[in-house]
Amino acid sequence: MAPFILQCIHKFNPDKHKLYFSMQEIHDEALSFGRNLIDQTIHQSEEFAELIKTKLVNWDLDRIAYIDIILMKMALTEFLHFPFIPVKVTMNEYIDLAKDYSTPKSKEFINGILDELTKTLREQGSIQKRGRGLVE
Repeated sequence: MAPFILQCIHKFNPDKHKLYFSMQEIHDEALSFGRNLIDQTIHQSEEFAELIKTKLVNWDLDRIAYIDIILMKMALTEFLHFPFIPVKVTMNEYIDLAKDYSTPKSKEFINGILDELTKTLREQGSIQKRGRGLVE
């Protein structure tokens, strides 16, 4: 949520009417982002599950906390379909979500799996980031 708050601050205008419309615009953008993220994650859920399985050593996907699987799939969606969000930002956000909503060891587990997945996806040329400071 930090990017949403920063957007609000950057769009702050002392005129109440302008502020309301700025807030509404940000709300609409956040809502659109959320819907797109969910739609893309659901659309590629099976594909992402298979991708995650390739990085599991001595683990079955059925043994992993369901919230961890969802978080990793959402992170994969951001890696592959949101070209203006840096990989490191995505990793940090989903690791933080794991800290708050999953098991005590989930943050390390998710970090390790996502790190391995980003290496593979970069080697394949699948992660395409655009914008200042995002091109590696």
